[in-house]
Amino acid sequence: MTPSLPDTLRQKQRWLTPESLNLAPDLAGQPLGTPWRRALAMGVDLAVVGLLTGVSGAWLWAGLALVLLQLRNRPRFAPASRRQWVGWVAAAFIAWLALEEAGNQWREWREPTAAAAVQAAAAPDDDEPDSAATAAWAAASAAASGPALAASAAASSASAPTDAERIASLQARLQAAEKEARDAQRALAERPTGLREQVSHFLDELGAGLGWGIVYFSLLPAWWGGQTVGKKLLRLRVVELTGKPITVMRSLKRYGGYAAGLATGGLGFLQVLWDPNHQGLHDKAAHTAVLDLRPGREPAPLPVAKPTEPEGAAPAAQTRA
Repeated sequence: MTPSLPDTLRQKQRWLTPESLNLAPDLAGQPLGTPWRRALAMGVDLAVVGLLTGVSGAWLWAGLALVLLQLRNRPRFAPASRRQWVGWVAAAFIAWLALEEAGNQWREWREPTAAAAVQAAAAPDDDEPDSAATAAWAAASAAASGPALAASAAASSASAPTDAERIASLQARLQAAEKEARDAQRALAERPTGLREQVSHFLDELGAGLGWGIVYFSLLPAWWGGQTVGKKLLRLRVVELTGKPITVMRSLKRYGGYAAGLATGGLGFLQVLWDPNHQGLHDKAAHTAVLDLRPGREPAPLPVAKPTEPEGAAPAAQTRA
């Protein structure tokens, strides 16, 4: 007989209760992750997936191939220590890809600024007079004004830029202009010009996001004991309610539940607010729950079930009488 927990909804939402669940006995009473902590963890995970969408498509295909390979070998379970080690390696690799993509985006943002700075530095050359005209003007002034101004004219001629300096300045400006033209052509080629191109661009971005979501939300929980980067930071863990380990197939079912939650207009996610066990539609689909692993959260004290007396047995007091 399964012991009953407190009846109020607020008390039920603090610990995992066995109502309407095929629940492993050692999971009953474990503290549940609160909705706001789960939302923060999901925000971290979505930020990582968003950074991964800009990574080369070859890495995405490699990740999807790895997911299929794991599904093919799903009856075989590696030791927990090996799964943890593989999970750390996968998390480090994903973090490296995300940081590399962020660095590429930063460099793309900084390059137009650098080109503008080079062009601005070379711009004052437009106002400088021709060196030959300057020298001729200085010589004529020296001849007309006499020896007193000859030294001043010679100094002015010497301070004028030489032909080599002007050539170097023009080359720098030409290179900056060529680079700016290439950047403009690339931006023009990447920018959608019509409704069809906009739809195609949106579908490409959506496909990349969904693909990286499959890789991220299926491999990491299976290798990391029910945790992703966000859940690791927020001290949360996804558990299968019968006590079985989280597999790639279980994680894929949970990821499919995300799509179902979006299809219901977000109600599948908001369900965690009123469900007794804080289960969203994705948790219901995968038969999972999210536990809080913080040290201060203790399991709920389960009441001890009273022993039942067999039917027809006389009460103990009457027997003694």
